[in-house]
Amino acid sequence: MGKNQQQRRAAKRRERVRRRPTDPGTHRGSGQESNTGHGEGHRFVSDTYGGGGWTRSEIGNEELLRHQANQTLKEQIALARRIERTAFLAQLVDRWLNSQSELQQRILDEQMSLRFMAMLASLWEGGWQPADLLHAARRLDVRCAALMAALITGQAHRTEAFERAPKPWLSQLHAAAREPAAARLTAALIATEFLVGAAQVRAGTAVVDAWTTALRLAAHVEQLPSLPRLVDPPSAWGKPHREPAASDSKGARVLSKIQALLAKAEATAYAAEAEALTAKAQDLMTRHAIDEALLHAHDDRPVEVINLRIHISAPYPSEKVRLLNQVTLANRCRLIWLEDFAIATLVGTPIDVDQVELLFTSLLVQATRAMVEAGASQAGSFDRSATFRRSFMASYAVRIGERLTESADTVTSTYGAELVPVMQRQAEAVDQVFERLFPNTYEVGSSYRYSQRGWQAGREAADRASFVAGRLDVS
Repeated sequence: MGKNQQQRRAAKRRERVRRRPTDPGTHRGSGQESNTGHGEGHRFVSDTYGGGGWTRSEIGNEELLRHQANQTLKEQIALARRIERTAFLAQLVDRWLNSQSELQQRILDEQMSLRFMAMLASLWEGGWQPADLLHAARRLDVRCAALMAALITGQAHRTEAFERAPKPWLSQLHAAAREPAAARLTAALIATEFLVGAAQVRAGTAVVDAWTTALRLAAHVEQLPSLPRLVDPPSAWGKPHREPAASDSKGARVLSKIQALLAKAEATAYAAEAEALTAKAQDLMTRHAIDEALLHAHDDRPVEVINLRIHISAPYPSEKVRLLNQVTLANRCRLIWLEDFAIATLVGTPIDVDQVELLFTSLLVQATRAMVEAGASQAGSFDRSATFRRSFMASYAVRIGERLTESADTVTSTYGAELVPVMQRQAEAVDQVFERLFPNTYEVGSSYRYSQRGWQAGREAADRASFVAGRLDVS
């Protein structure tokens, strides 16, 4: 091959690399990146999500390095996906980083940061919400959760999400910003250039640990599938706006009363008193929901139905979601369980959904305390074993469900025939939304074998007090 021909082919290769758009990620959807000119024909990734250009002295082969960096990141993320032992992955990451120059490491950090921002943008479109991603990251470890919280908060600042987000999304953003383990990392990520590796190092993490965390999180997040879209994603939001202040309505006073009852139930050391207070809360919830339904019984407007995701933490997630399901059924909602992600989705009217979340949270606290007390009541280790506790939680859920349903039925019966068409209208509206969001569902049972002692202890803990009926004054 002649020299001139070699030079021409080399020039064509360089031109193809120069024209190739930067690939910040291979996740579903291409993300929201764009290329723009920089200097004489050189291109760089837009800093919309935290990227940036290079100084004149660095312009030259950086575009080729960025292409190589993206290929390397794909390989490293795929490797992280295959390796279960974090310590072994850290050893490989250490060797990998030692083979990179300072400039290469900076480009890798830049491209990893853009990759994360593209993933987040794509996941928002795919139905995920900030709390969902935080829950997914927590299931890995604390460091991954902290990094995810910082990424979510950093992107929110750069896209004005705190000013544009609707109320449900905004509350999740504030929760991410308040993550205790993420505070220093978030500050480091927001205050300076958006580089996830450098930000972790500035927050006190060793370089190898920082990159190990980033690779593990990316490997996990890239595999997340789409979820049903429950709220509009950021791409559908309008201009920045302010949420109107909440009014001091009767509904707010009822909610405050319910919260006070449940707080007392959680604080008392006596199981019978806790269950009596919980029963009063359920009674008040049912009456409040029915009063609101009757108030709007003759409205021409369709029944409002909302959705809410509840994240179930370990241990014993299957038994905890069984308790949630019992509370859901007693309060006229429907539930879908995504076991692979430990996420439950509630569908119901706004009042019912809010009350289910509130009651479930309180009952979980009470159940956990009762389970520990039951396990400590006898000598030996069996009553503190996983089998005993799983059996306890499952039995507790079943019995609580029976008692809540009895209480709700007793209250409902006091309203007479007027209530039947109202409840039927609400049930049909909830069913319609549920079937639209989840057209392919099936019922699941438990595959665990429960112990008789644990089952009996759980039932006794849920059955020590009778439920109290009667309207409570909230004026």
